[in-house]
Amino acid sequence: MHVPRALRSIVAVASVGAALTASPAWSATPAAGTGPRPAAHTGATRSPDSGPAVHHDTSPPLRELWRRSRTFRSTPQAVPGGKVPRPTLAKAGGRDRIRLGVSFEGIREGGGTPPDPNASVGSRQVVEITNFDLAVYSKSGATLLGPLTTQTLFKGFGGPCENASTEALGDPEVRWDSLARRWVVNQFASDVATDTNRLCVAVSSTEDATGRYHRYAFGYRNLPDHPKFAVWPDAYYMNATAAGPLFESCAWDRTRMLRGADADQQCFDVPAATIPIGSDLDGTTPPPRGEPNLLVNLGPTHDSLQYWRFHADWRNQNRTTLAGPYRLRVAPYTPACADTDPTQCVPQAGTAQKLDSLSYSPMYRFAYRNFGDHESLVVNHAVDARGGVGVRWYELGLRGGRPVVRQQNTYAPDSTYRWMGSAAMNRSGDIALGYSQSSARTRPSIRITGRLANDPPNRMTFRETTVWTGAGSQTGSNRWGDYTSMAIDPVDDCTFWYTNQYQPADGTGNWNTRIASFRLSDCHAHAHGRPRGHG
Repeated sequence: MHVPRALRSIVAVASVGAALTASPAWSATPAAGTGPRPAAHTGATRSPDSGPAVHHDTSPPLRELWRRSRTFRSTPQAVPGGKVPRPTLAKAGGRDRIRLGVSFEGIREGGGTPPDPNASVGSRQVVEITNFDLAVYSKSGATLLGPLTTQTLFKGFGGPCENASTEALGDPEVRWDSLARRWVVNQFASDVATDTNRLCVAVSSTEDATGRYHRYAFGYRNLPDHPKFAVWPDAYYMNATAAGPLFESCAWDRTRMLRGADADQQCFDVPAATIPIGSDLDGTTPPPRGEPNLLVNLGPTHDSLQYWRFHADWRNQNRTTLAGPYRLRVAPYTPACADTDPTQCVPQAGTAQKLDSLSYSPMYRFAYRNFGDHESLVVNHAVDARGGVGVRWYELGLRGGRPVVRQQNTYAPDSTYRWMGSAAMNRSGDIALGYSQSSARTRPSIRITGRLANDPPNRMTFRETTVWTGAGSQTGSNRWGDYTSMAIDPVDDCTFWYTNQYQPADGTGNWNTRIASFRLSDCHAHAHGRPRGHG
């Protein structure tokens, strides 16, 4: 979000102990013998926000809404259209850098801070969204639509989704639903004068991002700030802030939303320090039937992660369950700048302004993949490392539906600052990690690394590769953003697409975004097989 958020006052200092000592009225504790015992003093309560969407309809094609609107932005620079370049494969072993396939300018200069850029990739298109704008590109980087204001998607819908001021909109995300081959867009909107809070959700009616959308507005008692949603077969799952040391976790009726029917949400209020993120499906192999969506958060101690299991039942909503939190032990870590101030953490060249590390939250996405003979999830967060900040990353497996650590490490090859990470895994089990980098001697840049499925465990084996080097530092604001995004191309289920931001010059609100594709392997040798070195 590009206005001050309540979350900034929560952070690690105030919330961990208070959130986990709340005494809930209803505890979603699993039956004995089904797994580890939940952490003490936890539970969830059914939220009164549960119920039908406040409003829904089906829009005209987005390309028509854009033509009717006078709120579109200037077109960004882009690589000319044509044949998509084939990414050149790089060798593993820590010696070679990753060679980019397509790299082009995305949305730029929305007029505020931060941009919160993220993008997803479909069968033919790339869609990027920021706090201010949305754009559709070809896979060669040609601009197909936009940039247009995010509210253009809700033109004619009414309410805050269409009419809220720019300052009361934010934290948008776009995802490709790989099972349904549809686009899903989400962002909050609020009418401060009437205390009307909405999450505005749009599900495309086809795989064309410029076409029609089924639009929904879900209502909330409190501003659903910092919302993160995930694609899962039985629902779209969403987690956001609620009042006090609580987050709100909701399931939206995905099946009905895909066909534009009226749809319910089922919500719980859950005591937790910061907002967890839900397991988000990549690939076309769904999880085992009935497997709950897994929510992950940083643990109450710095040697653990927390997780919940959320299963939505749409035939009998009384059977919907949210169980947890449970604790998963990991290697000890120190959150980035926890001893000083994580919100004033990352240095930049040429300015005293430091940037927020967001080290009190796991970073988007919690990417899930089912390989057939095993399931894997990847997630990351920012930690102190080598006198700077590094990206702690994990690959988790599932055993009996419960997460176990397959591999973990902190990526910090030197003392610079690396944060704002996003990770994903392709169909071979290769893992790519993208992030922002900065230091007192360098301006923020966009970098990536990765590993092949059969590489020695617990290591990113590719040399760090710079996607783009910023020419400026951000002054006047510590809010670099809430997330970046690593996505997988559904056509080959192999190519990674990474989206992040940089500064073309010193200033505030003059950011640019960059979108780049790359591959780590040819994705044939290990496709759908079990990567060696995993437990």
